[in-house]
Formats: sequence, structure tokens, C-alpha cells
Amino acid sequence: MATTTRKKKTATELKADLDTAKKRVAALEAKAYEGELTEAVAKSSIVTEFNKIKDRYKDVGAVNILQAIGKAVKIPRVAVTQTEPKPRAKKGGTTKKK
Repeated sequence: MATTTRKKKTATELKADLDTAKKRVAALEAKAYEGELTEAVAKSSIVTEFNKIKDRYKDVGAVNILQAIGKAVKIPRVAVTQTEPKPRAKKGGTTKKK
């Protein structure tokens, strides 16, 4: 009879693994439907309506408009942010260590 050195996971460890797996599935679903959603939004009147609002209220930023849209359609706790662009690496070459 063989003895095993493998330890059985506890309920807490299994729950942690389950939470991690659920997060991975949610991320995978978001990636899977991203193209379809982008295409559907592009074909709808959402883009033209957004541009009309943006033209009408020139002093209001796009992020503020998107937050207002989130509130209007009753998406709870929606947070829209805009990040700074990442600086690109300078062309020219790499520096060699001597």
C-alpha cells in the first residue's frame, strides 16, 4: 500500500481557489465579448448621441459625460477614469554598460 504525502486542501483554501477561478472566468468572458460589444456600440446610435452631447457641452470632459450616462442608465457604483498615456521609449539605441 502506497503512502501519499499530498495534503488535502481545507475548505478555506478551496474557497480561495474558487474565487480566483471566478475572477479568471469573468476576465475571459469580458475578453470574449469585447469585440461583439464594440461592434454593437459602433453600429448603434450611442456614438452619435455621445458626440452630440460632447458638441453641445464643450466645457465638459468625456469622462464626466460617461459618468453621467452611467448614472442615467442606473449602473450602480460606476467609475470612469482616464489614465495618463505611458511615455514611449526614446529611439536611438540602448545604453551599454562598461
